[in-house]
Formats: sequence, C-alpha cells, structure tokens
Amino acid sequence: MKNSACDAPALGLAPRQALLARLAALDEVDLIVIGGGATGLGVALDARLRGLSVLLLESHDFAAGTSSRATKLVHGGVRYLAQGNIALVREALHERRALLANAPHLAQPLGFVMPAYRTWQLPFYGLGLKIYDGLAGAASLGATQWLNRDQTTRQLPGVNPVHLVGGVKYWDGQFDDARLALALARTAAAQGAVLLNYCPAVEILHEKGQVCGVRWQDALDPAGQRVGQVRAR
Repeated sequence: MKNSACDAPALGLAPRQALLARLAALDEVDLIVIGGGATGLGVALDARLRGLSVLLLESHDFAAGTSSRATKLVHGGVRYLAQGNIALVREALHERRALLANAPHLAQPLGFVMPAYRTWQLPFYGLGLKIYDGLAGAASLGATQWLNRDQTTRQLPGVNPVHLVGGVKYWDGQFDDARLALALARTAAAQGAVLLNYCPAVEILHEKGQVCGVRWQDALDPAGQRVGQVRAR
C-alpha cells in the first residue's frame, strides 16, 4: 500500500492536487469519514451509493493500519459456533457469500485441514463442521470431509505425525485485503466521494456542544500551511 498518495492516478483516483483543490472548495458535506481502512472505505462507498455527499480523510496510507494486518480469511466465524453464537455465524456466512459473489477476482474458496490427535476429536470436529456447512446452506463452499492418517499427512506435509489419527477438511474463503481496500476506494471515488490519504483530521469542530465538522491538514505539505475545515451534516 506504499506511495498511493503519489500514485493516485495509477490507482484510478484523481491526481492529488486536484483532490486537494476539491477538498479546499468543500464547505459542507453530509458525512465525513475519518480513517481509510476497509471499514472506513466501505462506509464511504455505502453512504455515497445512498446519495450522500462524502468526504473521507486518512492520516497515513489507505489500509495501512488494521486492514494491512488481516488474516486474509473470509470466514463464517466457525469459532463462534463452538461458543453457541449461531446468529453471529449466520451473519458472517452471509457476508462471506456476498464478498465471494461481488469480488471473485479478490476472494476465493480455501480448504483447511484440522488434524486430530485423539480418536474422539474426529467425530467431534467433523460434526461441528458439518453443522457449519448446514448453516451455510446453498452458500457452502464445499462439503466437510473426514480424512484418515495418510490423507491428512498428504494434505498437511508439515503436520506432526506423532499420535496423529486423522483429520477433518472444511472450506472457508481467502481474500486479498490490500486489493479489496483499493477496490473500495476506487469505487467510492468513481461514485463521487472525495478521498484523501496523508491528510489527517487534526481537530473535531463543535458548535453548541455538537460535532459539526473537522479541521484537516495536508501531511505532505512540508510547510504545514495547507489546512482547512469542512462541516458535516
């Protein structure tokens, strides 16, 4: 994600000087989003598609924080199943299906093998993952399979073979987090949102005790003189 502030045209965004000119001309927008990670970019795109005027400010690079440290997995929250949180698993599986359908060039199914070192673990893990498949319904990415010891070692070459009795294979998804963030940024910009990175919100503005906007500063201006403020409804 390096240098996108300087390579904006290559990313499908307007040149930085043009974006700064648009920002300087803004007086008020419907929504200001602070933070250009996957969540902020997604909020900006969603709001713009609903007809709201949107400004997004990011202090560093797009997706340079938490979004650059993701597991790269699109999963249905299988660990929540063990906690009995069925509603959350269903929600996560719904989002998994949406991402795989909307961005097949950035996300794809990925098989996982869970090794078992106790005989009881095979039916225990397998039954839980079969329930996981069932909750996914038509959006299931593949059927859970029980594997014997040899099948497990072939599919997991680095697995510890000592006391290994077999394994269970199930399916989830994998995605490219950096490219997804840039796709969200480019789509939001194409829909008319104003997005700038290396342009932090340095102050939250208040009026009559209510948040009413932000003061921004161009972090790439060596003199620190390129500043302004935008109100938000």
